[in-house]
Amino acid sequence: MDDSKTPGTRAPKAPASSTGGGAAEIGPALESLRVASTLLVVLYHAALTYVATPLRLTLWVAFDPPGHVGFDTFVYWINGFVMPVFFLAAGVSAPAAVESRGPRTFLIHRGQRLLRPLLFGFFTILPAFYLLWGYGLLVTGRLDIDHILSWRYPAPIDRDVYGLGHLWFLEYLFFVCVAWCLGWMVRHRSLVARKPSGESSWIQGVFASPICPLILAIPTAAIFLVDSDTMLRVDNQIVPNFLRLLHYLVFFTVGGWISKVREPRRIFARFGPIYLVLSFLVFGAMAPWLLRHAASPLAGWERVGLCLLASTFPWLVILGGLGVLLRSERGKGPTMRFLAEASFWVYLIHVPIVALIQLVLLPVEWPAAVKFVIVSVVALTLSYATYGPLVRHSLIGSIINGARKRTPKGMKVHPEAAWLATVGVILLVFGYTLWTSRTFLLGGNLYEVVPGQVYRSARMQPLDLDRFIGEAGLKSVVIFTNGVGRHPWTVDMKRVCDDRKIVLELIPLPADHPPTRNEFLHMVDVVERCPRPMLVEGYRGIDQVGFASAIAELLGGSSPEVALHQFDRVFGQFNGAEFSPFGRPILDYRDWLAARHLKHEPGRLREWALEAYPVRVATGKPGN
Repeated sequence: MDDSKTPGTRAPKAPASSTGGGAAEIGPALESLRVASTLLVVLYHAALTYVATPLRLTLWVAFDPPGHVGFDTFVYWINGFVMPVFFLAAGVSAPAAVESRGPRTFLIHRGQRLLRPLLFGFFTILPAFYLLWGYGLLVTGRLDIDHILSWRYPAPIDRDVYGLGHLWFLEYLFFVCVAWCLGWMVRHRSLVARKPSGESSWIQGVFASPICPLILAIPTAAIFLVDSDTMLRVDNQIVPNFLRLLHYLVFFTVGGWISKVREPRRIFARFGPIYLVLSFLVFGAMAPWLLRHAASPLAGWERVGLCLLASTFPWLVILGGLGVLLRSERGKGPTMRFLAEASFWVYLIHVPIVALIQLVLLPVEWPAAVKFVIVSVVALTLSYATYGPLVRHSLIGSIINGARKRTPKGMKVHPEAAWLATVGVILLVFGYTLWTSRTFLLGGNLYEVVPGQVYRSARMQPLDLDRFIGEAGLKSVVIFTNGVGRHPWTVDMKRVCDDRKIVLELIPLPADHPPTRNEFLHMVDVVERCPRPMLVEGYRGIDQVGFASAIAELLGGSSPEVALHQFDRVFGQFNGAEFSPFGRPILDYRDWLAARHLKHEPGRLREWALEAYPVRVATGKPGN
């Protein structure tokens, strides 16, 4: 198997030559480093939800406040070196491959090994992640259903809507291979008939030097000084960032140099432990700056200091890790062979698994550390456990690994059975979700709140409202809108209600913040005085409609727990009461009752609003 795909690929097999070629000797250590890096990538994504400060340059599916700064430190520690490891490892086999096969064959081979898995992930894994990503943004209140249905997103989200998710690595690695190969061709043509001994000599000298990490950090520091966000940037955009691409090209190139080092065990093992210890000291020194820079860009001498330290850190980790592993590595057993073989699959599949578990645990009030452990263990277990039945001997294996493993003779289950069954289960779950959401999606979100008394719906057309008034015998309609004179639809609603001689209440209640005390009391007054049967309708039939429906249930004697069901997902309220500005007052009222060991009574709702309602500032614009 070729090592062009960094996570989970085999070590270089080329024998060492007298002019260079320590690739075979360094291979097992490099493979162990890649396997460890793959595990750390899973832990990195598992920790993103529990950071204390949401990432400035990375839009993740959910944040679970309050989080802990320890997760911030852990995330940025991994981010500082793990992707450089992959690019460096991918570069180790490049010189031998291009010299033996030629640049054209090299690029065709790398294109097949990188772009084929990219296309597979694009049509299978990425849609699953985008569904979870959108759902996470909904349930945490960063998006509402109107943003998705109208395809208009707030500025911080809009810049990350179109991208390849975690599959960006395959795109970047392909472009890095192209750029490196072009550089090799230019250099090869300009150095015709020149023997490689001179090159090998200076490469040997650089890596044998005790200040090797500082030498290699020079181009990295230059890139960071031009754009210090390069050290943090993990955005979701299709077009690669030039400086980020250049950053990874440096590591890929150095990987090619490493393959030419003679006696790499002696060279790297000499200073490996020292470099690794220094890496922790350097990270400890730069961590305060890094955390501040992650929240808001640094300037002046602090920025320069951070760039110098951050540029040295990945080289210390990589060279230190290689040195330590070369001191102990003598081969690989069956466990390491399996971990290495499955690592690429783990890299591809783990992100939607991590996101799903994080979203499932989001409403659970457990410590962040406990959730992180659960997410990490379950994600790693499922990712590795699915490799055997889903990938190893199946068509998927031939797509992502270049060839499937030979099916064992005693294998009773067809090699394609597992992934076909998985696809079937996913389709059933997706179909069930659509079926349970059919009223919201296709039925106007029309539901009965209090049997025969209170109904809720999305905005109806005038003819539909007129028909429903006759069917349900409505006596009043409550509409959330900007006002009579602004929308022709509102004028039509007023005309229908006037013709039917029923009460119409127009409520200009803002949609982007919790209602103030006066707005809450006004809503209580409207719901109390409107004759029954009553219809409450709004734009999508969520948020304010759920709020009014919950108040109707409370005034009818239902408990807050029952009333909070008006913010369930079946109504399209994907963020639930916890993340809805209109669910907060009901939650506050419930907590007030619990703190005083009181039982809900309709009169207590107004009492709470007058005495203990949280002070809220009215901002934003009215809903429509």
